[in-house]
Amino acid sequence: MGGTGRTLLSLSISTNLLISSRLSPPKCLPLLKIPKPFRNFSGFRPLSSATTATTSTESTEAIQVIEPLKHSQLLERLRTRHLKESAPKTKPTRNTLSQSVGSAEDEMKKSEKKNKKLVESFEELGLNEEVMGAVREMGIQVPTEIQCIGIPAVLEGKSVILGSHTGSGKTLAYLLPLVQLLRRDEELFGKLMKPRRPRAVVLCPTRELSEQVFRVSKSISHHARFRSTMVSGGGRLRPQEDSLSNPIDMVVGTPGRVLQHIQAGNMVYGDIKYLVLDEADTMFDHGFGPDIRKFIGPLKHRASSHDDQGFQTILVTATMTKAVQKLIDEEFQGIVHLRTSTLHKKIASARHDFIKLSGSENKLEALLQV
Repeated sequence: MGGTGRTLLSLSISTNLLISSRLSPPKCLPLLKIPKPFRNFSGFRPLSSATTATTSTESTEAIQVIEPLKHSQLLERLRTRHLKESAPKTKPTRNTLSQSVGSAEDEMKKSEKKNKKLVESFEELGLNEEVMGAVREMGIQVPTEIQCIGIPAVLEGKSVILGSHTGSGKTLAYLLPLVQLLRRDEELFGKLMKPRRPRAVVLCPTRELSEQVFRVSKSISHHARFRSTMVSGGGRLRPQEDSLSNPIDMVVGTPGRVLQHIQAGNMVYGDIKYLVLDEADTMFDHGFGPDIRKFIGPLKHRASSHDDQGFQTILVTATMTKAVQKLIDEEFQGIVHLRTSTLHKKIASARHDFIKLSGSENKLEALLQV
């Protein structure tokens, strides 16, 4: 066959391939590297048209199988890279974990040692069965730190400052031993309740705190027999006068109202042996200083006489500024400081204002005007 015949045969094969490619359904292939087209070398004749078609089909199928594998491998690499980048740069090693566990165990051991120094029951603090009945009724089993160090000191007759954070149980730290001392005095000296002549006075800066202390004292009185009353600002004078005219052991109230009843003759100093200043830091730091000095003056004068045993003072505080500390040292020389590690520290740059309101004034409106 001449050159013309070879040309016609090549054209027929190309036409057949073009027709078959148009008739076959289109396949969506990824954008991949296109294989080089089949090249006819001059002077050579393909064996047949079937051989060329088979070779092209096999190449296409091989590409379709290999390329998805490449894509999956690329996706796997990208996923692995993303996981490495998103993971934390430093992972805790076994040594780090063991160190953290060890430090936690050390802290627990320290706290256990600290708790072992404290007692585990109120009986160990020296409280009698009467007072313990009130403690059991309250459902309290383990005393707090301030109670562990405060109750024995008060029972020993020491004048003390009880300093600890808010909510640490300071009220019971002085009320429980104070009630026991009142009951002991009755047994030893035959002292009985008298009208207008309390043996213990608890001064509080606010009516709310006075009510709180009074409720606790009433709860204790269900088991240890003693009588208390409350006289605070905002309340009516007549009912307070009537309560003071009855035999009483303890008076709970605000400094101004207590002084008012003393000046009116409804209450006298004669038998006062125990004085408690609850939230003493607030009273000394916010304008109650003159009232406190006015109340303490006659007690100090009475204690200066040779035949008087003096009075025991208990100051309760949650903070202790230098100014308050100086004032306490001046007014109560020789007082014993009992503080816990949780005593609040007042921020020097913070401003604290104390607003006095009568019972009829709205507290929220007063705050809005500050």
